[in-house]
Amino acid sequence: MRLPDFLVIGALKAGTTYLDALLRDHPELCLPATVKEVEFFTRHYDRGPAWYGRRFTGCGSRRAGEVSPQYLSDPRCPARIRKLLPHSRLVVSLRDPVQRAYSQYKHWVQVSAYGGEFEEFLAEHPGAIEEGRYFLLLSRYLDVFPAQQLHVVIFEDLVRDPGGVMRGIFSFLGVDPEHAQSEPAAANVSMRPRFRRAYASAKRVSRWLNDRGGGGRVVAWAKRIGVARLFGESKADGFGSLTPDAAATLGEAYREDVAMLSGLLERDLLATWRSVGSS
Repeated sequence: MRLPDFLVIGALKAGTTYLDALLRDHPELCLPATVKEVEFFTRHYDRGPAWYGRRFTGCGSRRAGEVSPQYLSDPRCPARIRKLLPHSRLVVSLRDPVQRAYSQYKHWVQVSAYGGEFEEFLAEHPGAIEEGRYFLLLSRYLDVFPAQQLHVVIFEDLVRDPGGVMRGIFSFLGVDPEHAQSEPAAANVSMRPRFRRAYASAKRVSRWLNDRGGGGRVVAWAKRIGVARLFGESKADGFGSLTPDAAATLGEAYREDVAMLSGLLERDLLATWRSVGSS
């Protein structure tokens, strides 16, 4: 049974779609052909390792892996991953937690037809705030994995210097770090659909198909031909900017966690993430 050698475990809305594309471009790496987020350790754990292993059929001698950003925040995942994949290498991408939360809100608007403002979203979905408490989330993994099996990247570094960040990831995964990358993948930018309910229904069907294995091929085909355009995706700037009051409130909520994370990673992230450090 072929199981993955590495996982990209999150965080949500911190560049994992971009990372997925760049990892797929490396000839020594193998990721599931028809789906990005397998979500085995969250949504499909009861299907068992054999089901999981079939996602990596055909990888051969290449290093196999998958990208499921839900793994970082789910408290069940560290022990589950340790039990099945004790020697796996884990890649974590972290982003300014204030901006990450706002990006999650925009994504929720896109996929669910949600009509509320950002502050309402946070009040109704407090878990969105917890997704950005990175020191706490990483600590759960460090309780069961040695530090050398985790590789943390900062989303803002990835945007600024994708080549340098990917060389570090490739070295961590044990493949050629000097692989010449193709053109950078397109960012996963949230849109505000004009026909929100139709778009949300289509996303639910897409998720249902992905859960059934072969249906993922239909989803991949639909993405290639641009089916989403039928639902009238509007421009990303339809959301407007994060309000200063919301940014200041969130920044204060995250400041202590980011300070502890800075000590863990030996890097002043309060200076890097201005939404937290300057609020």
